[in-house]
Amino acid sequence: MTLRRTSIPALAALLLALAWAGCGDGDDRGTTVVETTATRTVTVPATTPTAPTTPAAPPATAPQTTPAPSGPLTLHAAEQVLDERGFAPLTERDWRPDQTLKVLIGVRRGGAGDGGQQQAFFFAGDRWIGTDASAPSGRIAVVDQSDDAITLAYGLYRPGDSIESPSAGEAQVTFAWDGARLRPRQPIPPADPQAPRSRR
Repeated sequence: MTLRRTSIPALAALLLALAWAGCGDGDDRGTTVVETTATRTVTVPATTPTAPTTPAAPPATAPQTTPAPSGPLTLHAAEQVLDERGFAPLTERDWRPDQTLKVLIGVRRGGAGDGGQQQAFFFAGDRWIGTDASAPSGRIAVVDQSDDAITLAYGLYRPGDSIESPSAGEAQVTFAWDGARLRPRQPIPPADPQAPRSRR
C-alpha cells in the first residue's frame, strides 16, 4: 500500500469528519458544535453626493429701543434742554421737582448780563413741553407756582427804556397745564420795542 503525502490541513479535516461520524448517535454532551454563517454581501446603491447643509441664519429681530426714563425729570436733564438751544439757566431756585409743571428761566448766551433775550422753558412730568413765547423777553421772573400752573411777571418797556430799566411796570401771566396743552390765562405782552408797553 502506497501512502500519499497529505497536507496537514487536509489531515485535520479528515480527523474531524471521522470524529463527527463516530459521535452522531451518542450523547452530544461534551462536544462543541461550531456554526458558521456565510458572509452576506450587501450592495449599497450609489447616491449623488450632496453639498453640506448650511445652518439657517437666526431670524432677524427688531432693534431694541431703550425706554425713556421714568419718574421725575432731574434739574440736570432740564438744563441740558436749555443748553442745546443756546440758553443758560438764569437761576435754579425756580425748579420744583415735586410739581407736575416745572419751569426754568433761560438767558440766551451772549446776552447783556441778566437782561434781554430771556425765555421761560416749561416741563411737564419727564419732558420739555415748550417755551412761554416764540420771541425772547427783556425780563422774566417766576412769581407763583402750583402743581399745574406757573405765573410769570414780564418787565414792561417804553420805547426809550434801556434793557436794564423797564419803566412801564410789569404784566403777570399764568400758564396752566391741562395734561395735554400749556395755555396762558392772560394775554402775553407784545415783543415790539415800539409798543408803549412791550416785553421786548
